[in-house]
Amino acid sequence: MNTTSTPLTRRDRNKLRNRQEILAAARVVFAEKGYQQAGIQEIADRADFAVSTLYSLFDGKEALYRQVSIDVAKQAGSLFDAAMDQGKTPYEKLVQYVRAKGAILREMPEGCRMLEMEWQLRHSPQGGEIPKDGIGSIYRRFMGHIEALFTAGIQDGSFVDGDPALMAALLDSTANTLMTLARSDPEHYDYDQRVDEVIALFFSPVLRTSV
Repeated sequence: MNTTSTPLTRRDRNKLRNRQEILAAARVVFAEKGYQQAGIQEIADRADFAVSTLYSLFDGKEALYRQVSIDVAKQAGSLFDAAMDQGKTPYEKLVQYVRAKGAILREMPEGCRMLEMEWQLRHSPQGGEIPKDGIGSIYRRFMGHIEALFTAGIQDGSFVDGDPALMAALLDSTANTLMTLARSDPEHYDYDQRVDEVIALFFSPVLRTSV
């Protein structure tokens, strides 16, 4: 089988570069404004392209948001996977998950802000239209893996009995609270300096055996 790929033409390379620049601009605008308030013109202006160029590469704002969400999820997933692979037991993997939140905060602040704004919109009294497969939906699917680790830990006797979904949500919320504090008051709530404190506070009543 011939696996040699055909080299990209200059036109294709230009389209790929333009696409990446537009996605980078969209990521910043969505993080600053949220999905509803972000505008195609503002994204095009930030990317320094005509709106017509943007529409030649994407169907519109929803398609842009969907692709940015996918890219953010892939980046976050790689960071989480690399960290959690360092753990052997469910407890160790979950501890690495919490630690990895610091890397997420440092390396992809726009993604963190997008997730925060999407959840605020979904749970606000007014609600609002947002793509169903946005970053929040992708993130919830990832949370299924965290829930499975709590299930495994309960089954092997490491954790006290409880609702794995609730435990996963509480752990994630605890880590996210530290992320929010670190973003708003980094002088007093440096994530990496306080993460051990958060891990101890959460897992002390959860662990059944010493690990």
